[in-house]
Amino acid sequence: MQRLVSVANSALSAFSGWLMLLMMLILVADFVARLFGFPLQDMAQISVFVMMIVIYLGFSGCEENREHVALEFVTNALPDRLRRKVLIFAQCLAVIAVAILLYAVTVNALKAYRTNEAIAGAMQIPTWPTKFLMVLGMVVFLLQAILNVARPVERGEGGGVGDKI
Repeated sequence: MQRLVSVANSALSAFSGWLMLLMMLILVADFVARLFGFPLQDMAQISVFVMMIVIYLGFSGCEENREHVALEFVTNALPDRLRRKVLIFAQCLAVIAVAILLYAVTVNALKAYRTNEAIAGAMQIPTWPTKFLMVLGMVVFLLQAILNVARPVERGEGGGVGDKI
């Protein structure tokens, strides 16, 4: 299962990289157009959508490599056995938190789709495609968080945030 999620993480990371390039090109094009007195309409809103997608699709890769922010000075001071238990407990809490966030993002995306939610401007930009990509990112994030609990438990390791396995 970890191999499948790792492939998904790699694909999402590559897609995010291309989206960052697209966002950069959008903002540069808007800046250059403004220099000549012809601003491109709604480019700032589109770049915000792209950034949201990049952030959500990057969560799982960050979780796989255990690169999320961590406060380790307390856990590093604990004996190994207690440290492992604390880190596994913390990772279980992280799984619960990600599951709750996934539920909230999914409900919000479904509501946006049903109501055809859009951002008003020169043209109406629908929000639901962005929100469903956010749901995709959260699904893979949840799978990776679950795997980060299961993998260390099987091998008898800590598996908490900040541990490189």
